[in-house]
Amino acid sequence: MERKIKVLIGDASEEFRRILAEHLEEEPGISVVGETGDGLELLELLADAAPDVVVLDLVLSGMDGIAVLDKLHNREERPKVLVLSGLVRGRVAELSVSSGADYYMLKPCSLTAVSERIRQLTAQKEGGRDSQPDQFRSGRKLENIVTNVIHEIGVPAHIKGYQYLREAIIIAVKDMDVINGVTKVLYPEVAKRYGTTASRVERAIRHAIEVAWDRGDLETLQKYFGYTVSNIKGKPPNSDFSAMIADQLQLQLGQQ
Repeated sequence: MERKIKVLIGDASEEFRRILAEHLEEEPGISVVGETGDGLELLELLADAAPDVVVLDLVLSGMDGIAVLDKLHNREERPKVLVLSGLVRGRVAELSVSSGADYYMLKPCSLTAVSERIRQLTAQKEGGRDSQPDQFRSGRKLENIVTNVIHEIGVPAHIKGYQYLREAIIIAVKDMDVINGVTKVLYPEVAKRYGTTASRVERAIRHAIEVAWDRGDLETLQKYFGYTVSNIKGKPPNSDFSAMIADQLQLQLGQQ
C-alpha cells in the first residue's frame, strides 16, 4: 500500500482550513493529519502527527508563523514547510524563506497548485529535484508561460482576477472545450480550485481584463488579439479574452 503524504494545516481562518483540508483529502496520496489556527497548538500537534509537510499561514493566534518557523528550524527532524499567506508588504516572502520556509505562495492561490507544491516538496525530500514526475515539470512550464503572458498584457499581480485569469487560461490550454461552457464549466472549476464562487471568479476576471485593456500596451494586445484592437474599441468578453490567449499558447507549445 502506497504511503500517503501527511499534511498539517496551520491557518487562522477556520473556513479556509476546512476548504483546504477537504480538497487535500480528495487528492490521491495525500492525507490531512491535523489542522489548527494557533501557533502553539501547531507545535504540539507536530509531535503526535509527524507530518511530512506543514501548510502554514503567517497570521496565527498564540504564536505567529515566523515564530513557528524559528521553532521548527531548531528541530533535528523537521517537516517541509509551505507558507501560504496573504501578506504581500515588505520582504515577507524573503523573511519566511530565511526563517526556514521551503516555499512561499500568495493567497488567493489555486488549491490544485497547493497540492502540486506539496508533492514537489516531498519529492525533493525523498529523491531530489530529478524525482519530480514529467507531468509536474510540464505543468510548471505551462504555468510559467501563462504567467509571463499575463504580465506582458498588463494584468497587475496584486488583483484577485490575476490569479483567476491565469488559472482559467491554463485550464483552457489543456482543454479548449471549456470555452464553450464558460459560466457552467470554466468559472465553477476555477472557483473550486480557489475555494470561492463562480460569480466572484467572473467579476474578478472581468475587472482584470478591464485593467489590462485600459493600461496595457497596444502593440502587445494586438499581438494576442489581432490588429482590430484599438484604444477606442471595447474590451473583448471574458470568454474571447481567455480563448484567444489559450489558442495562441496551444500553437506555441505545439511548435516546441
